[in-house]
Amino acid sequence: MTDTTTPPEQAELGELLAGLVPTIDALDLAADDAAGRLESAHPMGGETMLRIRALCEAGVEAGWLVPREAGPKVRFGRLEKDMGGYAVDCVLMEGRALGHTHPRGEVNIGLAWEGEPLFDGQPAGWSVYPPGSHHVPTVTNGRMLFVYFTPGGEVIWDERA
Repeated sequence: MTDTTTPPEQAELGELLAGLVPTIDALDLAADDAAGRLESAHPMGGETMLRIRALCEAGVEAGWLVPREAGPKVRFGRLEKDMGGYAVDCVLMEGRALGHTHPRGEVNIGLAWEGEPLFDGQPAGWSVYPPGSHHVPTVTNGRMLFVYFTPGGEVIWDERA
């Protein structure tokens, strides 16, 4: 008989991420200062975010955080299909990933993994994509791990410019 219980680190990560949802939910994803507001409320160097990083490191090492591959430089996994109205997924990547549109927006926690990575030209930290936005996620100068919250899990995968 195989043990199918959730690892304690995965359960703790889920609890910490669920604790971010009220702040994300209250945010206007179209506001220019949305990422700054998240940083003020949950600083990347703060205790909660440092613990989230440590739990993500444990999850990558144990294989449950990003178990699937999308090419040689992109690994991904879904943490939660519905966490307070958001799908929560993780991606560990370098280089370019699939282009997509965010019908209702997207909120990302970007964690520098190797080197001094930039995500779409921005350093690690919070990033927010407003409703209707499109991008081709690109990490340069290293690798980055993302935990991203997508309202309603709504994403349109496309490669349009």
